[in-house]
Amino acid sequence: MSFVLPIFPEGSLAGSVITTVWVGVFVLCMFNLRFGWTLSGLVIPGYLVPLLMVKPLAALVVCVEGILTYAVVYWFTRFSVRLGIGCNFFGRDRFFALVLASIAIRVALDGYLLPYLSKHAMSAWLVQFDLVNNLHSFGLIIVSLIANQFWKPGFTRGLTPVVVTVGLTYLIVRYPLMHWTNFTIGEFQYMYEDIASSVLASPKAYIILVTTAFIASRLNLYYAWDFNGILIPSLIAIQWYEPLKVLTSFVEAWIIYLACSRLLQLKWFKETTIEGARKIILFFNVSFAYKLLLGHTVGRMFPGLQVSDCFGFGYLLPSLLAMKMHDKGIPIRITRTTLQASLAGALVAGAGGFLLTLVPQSWIAKLATSPAALAEEEQDPRATLVERIREEKINLYELQRPGQRLAPTPTELDAFTGGLNKLRRYLADPRPETLEEARTLLAAARVSLLRLEY
Repeated sequence: MSFVLPIFPEGSLAGSVITTVWVGVFVLCMFNLRFGWTLSGLVIPGYLVPLLMVKPLAALVVCVEGILTYAVVYWFTRFSVRLGIGCNFFGRDRFFALVLASIAIRVALDGYLLPYLSKHAMSAWLVQFDLVNNLHSFGLIIVSLIANQFWKPGFTRGLTPVVVTVGLTYLIVRYPLMHWTNFTIGEFQYMYEDIASSVLASPKAYIILVTTAFIASRLNLYYAWDFNGILIPSLIAIQWYEPLKVLTSFVEAWIIYLACSRLLQLKWFKETTIEGARKIILFFNVSFAYKLLLGHTVGRMFPGLQVSDCFGFGYLLPSLLAMKMHDKGIPIRITRTTLQASLAGALVAGAGGFLLTLVPQSWIAKLATSPAALAEEEQDPRATLVERIREEKINLYELQRPGQRLAPTPTELDAFTGGLNKLRRYLADPRPETLEEARTLLAAARVSLLRLEY
């Protein structure tokens, strides 16, 4: 049996993307210091590596969507400038455009093109393919971060750093880290944030993200409020539905800021230039050490507590906040402006989301379900209820196999609830249109409604 170092606390860093991001930050900063590669997209290598190991097709989809996002925004700016109807994007405006384009591309691919290709592959080549679990992208902003990575050096020159850093991070995680420590990628669904699992699972998060990013960019433009990127308040705004997560994020940021400020006053650090990549490594190392200490301490004192709930939101967010506090020397003001921008974005986005809930669910379900599919379900040839129950019993046993049970998205749960409510109305007042509305809503939740015996 090989020797294993139990470095990482179980239930948190022993199976978390934070650990792979930590390795990826080291790799990216090393190439920046030695070869001058662009210091951006810090989470890209560490975020993609677990996907490459467990869901390589999902990682491929993420990369393809990142390239398409870059191409769409790049050619849009080129043509708009030539036609005299636009200008080149810079800074926050460019990244905001990349975020908008990435959302549109994720919706187009994950919602329409990839399901069509999957269905065609299953019918043409008799390939059984799990679309929901494999062929879709991950992450709220990883696609736009990949696209932004190509912007300054261009696609050809920017592709090499991405491939090299991701590849080296993969080798480090796969062999030294997983062989000699207790780090594992056993439970993939717990490694990523819930809202990062699918674009279909995060429409509300995207509404908050885009709204807050726009508000933050306007505040930066008119009042010079600097957040170390417009996505910092946007990501915090997503967590306002769980205020404790906002609190833990800022507590962690302040601990990192105070610890790093003290370290930089030491004689050894005073005689060394700590800027750029070196500063990122310092702040993120302090953040990772804090999580290690917290994971081991809380895990032993409160065994039933989910330790990761005590961590700040995101993989680099508290570290970036702490760096901005140190750079500006106004930590209280940075805290206040970030909280103010994120809360304003959450309130405005919440109001917009509430207005969207007034749209009838049947309209949304009809957009998500084709009439042909509904017709096929209605014309099921199985005649008796007993035969159908026997076949469904086999399907239920199949779902007990590991990896076969698919967790429904929040949108699907809402559609399923609406479908059940329509069925209750139909039982009380059997109208055909009520039954059709129930069938449409349930189909949007991947549930078939068949009437076998009258």
